[in-house]
Amino acid sequence: MNPRSIRPLASPSLPARRRLLAGIAAAVAGFGAAAEGTGARKPADRNWRLLINEAFTGESNLFVLTARYRPLADHLSSQLRAKPTIGIEPVVNVQRFMELAQSESKPELVFGKSVNQLAKLVRDSGYQPVARRADPYKAAFIVAKASPIRTLADASRLKAKIIMPDEMAATTAVARAELRRQNAQQVQVVHTRYQEAVAQQVANGFAEVGVVNPTIARKWTEDGGRVLGETQPVVNWSVLAAPSLPEAEVAQLRAIFLAMNTQAASVGGSLGVKQWASAERQDYLALLDYTKE
Repeated sequence: MNPRSIRPLASPSLPARRRLLAGIAAAVAGFGAAAEGTGARKPADRNWRLLINEAFTGESNLFVLTARYRPLADHLSSQLRAKPTIGIEPVVNVQRFMELAQSESKPELVFGKSVNQLAKLVRDSGYQPVARRADPYKAAFIVAKASPIRTLADASRLKAKIIMPDEMAATTAVARAELRRQNAQQVQVVHTRYQEAVAQQVANGFAEVGVVNPTIARKWTEDGGRVLGETQPVVNWSVLAAPSLPEAEVAQLRAIFLAMNTQAASVGGSLGVKQWASAERQDYLALLDYTKE
């Protein structure tokens, strides 16, 4: 072959060079991603979810609820060794809250006030108790000052109408448990959506007896009403950790909440929690034994 007949290879066009460089860059990126999967955690793994439900209260503004729990999320993030970014997910509807908590993609943390529902997450879905409000929860049976009803036995004998919050509420669950415990079940039970409406209905004569939380019961007596009796004390508002969270991380979370009592009391105080206590699995099982749920 005549050497003069051999033409030099043409240089790749500009678009071709760009495609070549893009392919090399993609290969390098893929190799780096594979190596990262076998080593340090990805940044995405440091994003946590905090699922919130305040039970059957009147607050339904998601922006207000998010702002309310931001100091807690920021405090936890600053104290945890992993320094996760904690996103807040307030859910007003309790049924929807339970669906999200039980879904395949479970949140790392759950805070709720419907403790009977939280107890089911512990028993049935493997959630790990972290911390709880230290004082126990007791619902109260309220009546008007002039009511002839003095005991739950009286209410049963008179087949009184008792108004309770939503059927999924912890207040309702423990109230029904106490009626059963005292064999005072010959009553007419009706429900209203929110706790705040119960006292109004009793005051207006719609029902002879109402079941409310301790805060509303205290205000009721201050306004001249009477408390007929209380339920058995049970575990209060709680923080749970996802089943997948390592035991060491759960222990670290528990220590952070307990330290909050002396080192960051305002964080819990802004949520209505004066003091945190360690949460134990048996407390939630005992609650469900009482409510028969």
